Amino acid sequence: MAERILKSTIANFEAFNKVRNEQSLAHDNVTLEYAESILIFNSVASTIRFIKAVERLLEERDKGASKGDSDLPF
Repeated sequence: MAERILKSTIANFEAFNKVRNEQSLAHDNVTLEYAESILIFNSVASTIRFIKAVERLLEERDKGASKGDSDLPF
């Protein structure tokens, strides 16, 4: 499920470029409403938290495997 969510998130991130370029305070355009901007921020932040959590798990797994421990269950 996570893979499917991340794939759809990529498409959303591509759409964020338009928001960043045309609806931010950096440009003289109509800005987003507060609720919509919070939704976008939370979406991006949630994705970043997930990626960092997966990276931590992979690092911990790699450290455990590199200790020279046998992976034999007995």
